[in-house]
Formats: sequence, structure tokens, C-alpha cells
Amino acid sequence: MMSKAAILMGAVLALAAPMAAWAAPDSLVEVGLPDGRLAAAALESGNFTKAQRNLTVVRPDAANDPARLINLGNAYVGMGRMADARTIYARALYAPDAMLTLANGTEESSRSIARRALGRVESSYAMR
Repeated sequence: MMSKAAILMGAVLALAAPMAAWAAPDSLVEVGLPDGRLAAAALESGNFTKAQRNLTVVRPDAANDPARLINLGNAYVGMGRMADARTIYARALYAPDAMLTLANGTEESSRSIARRALGRVESSYAMR
């Protein structure tokens, strides 16, 4: 069940484009869904507006999906919408925990990824 959750909950934690300085190789999550429901390709290519559009269309079973929330937060970061990103990362932090497979092949708790992403957003606020 846990490995199935890792595959189904895959996402891309891509903090690229204007926020490239934040991107940490150890925080990229591998995509497990071929149909693009998590907007991975859009995030990887820097098309944050498209990713945001795809991720805000929420299926009832995905409202609290931590992978979707993390990716939506990433899209907001890429768009420079830091307050929105902070809100979404906080929601991901309290969503049901799932193991996600990182791009480097390791697995990590979705809460740990959300906590790290939230910390990056909050530290950017502190630097202002």
C-alpha cells in the first residue's frame, strides 16, 4: 500500500525560473502519474501559469493530496506569488502524509518536503 501511495503521490518539487536559487536537487520529486494531473511537465519547463491552472482544478479525491498541494505551491513560487505559496505549503504540511519518491531515487515524507518548501518561502519573507 505504501509503495502504491509513493507511485500515485509522485510530484515535482521544481523551484525553477525566477526562484531557481531556491531549487535544491534533493527536493525534486519524481512523477508517478503519466496523465499530467500533477502538472509535472509544466513545472519542469517553467510554465507556472499552466501548472497553476491544471492544479487548481481539483477532483474531490485530490483536495487534500499533498503532492498536488506541493506542486501548486511550487507553481505559485514560480509565479512570484509567495503569500499564496506559503498558504498552500502549510495546507500540504497538514494533509495526510504520504511517502514520495524524490528524483534522486530516495523516498521522503510529503510533510518533510512541505516543511522544507515552507521554510524556504518563509526565509524569503525574512530577507525582505
